[in-house]
Amino acid sequence: MTDLTSIVDWPDRVEALVRHIGPPLVKGHVIAVCDSTQDSVRSMGQGGLVVAGRQVSGRGQRGNRWIDTGMDGLAFSLALEATSQPERSRALAEAICTSLTPRCPGRLSVKLPNDVLLDGRKLAGVLVEQSDGLAVIGIGINVTQDSWPVDLEHSAISLAQAGVEMTRIEVLEQILPGVVEAWRQA
Repeated sequence: MTDLTSIVDWPDRVEALVRHIGPPLVKGHVIAVCDSTQDSVRSMGQGGLVVAGRQVSGRGQRGNRWIDTGMDGLAFSLALEATSQPERSRALAEAICTSLTPRCPGRLSVKLPNDVLLDGRKLAGVLVEQSDGLAVIGIGINVTQDSWPVDLEHSAISLAQAGVEMTRIEVLEQILPGVVEAWRQA
């Protein structure tokens, strides 16, 4: 999917989601195309949420590149109060699993330190970058992809490939409350 009209209702839905969750989230912003949601949310400060229609230069743990799959994946970042507990990445991945379990029971797992697997293949990744009292949490989820580059075709999976029909904004609405709560509790 490459049509940006698919995100036309996202600003209202993101705003409603931020209001529903409440603090520590205080503001949400939708960007049609950005290099990195991590970089974009950092300037918003604590309580910010950035959701991208398309992220073209995402990154993962240890500087790994997150593959740009056009408008088929969900990429978002939030900025929350930093912590000294490094295991929170795992708690966030577990929250994603818990949130999506009703759609794919018994098929999700966490691969340490921060990946979510569906049927043994990578569905999502979590990146936490902390500095100056701010934790910038980036999450990328494969939603509607139907094909992969050759080097990923046996290791990556999307919700659609697993028979789960959800839009990207529906995935955000499903998982974000659990992610925020996991950060609070961990």
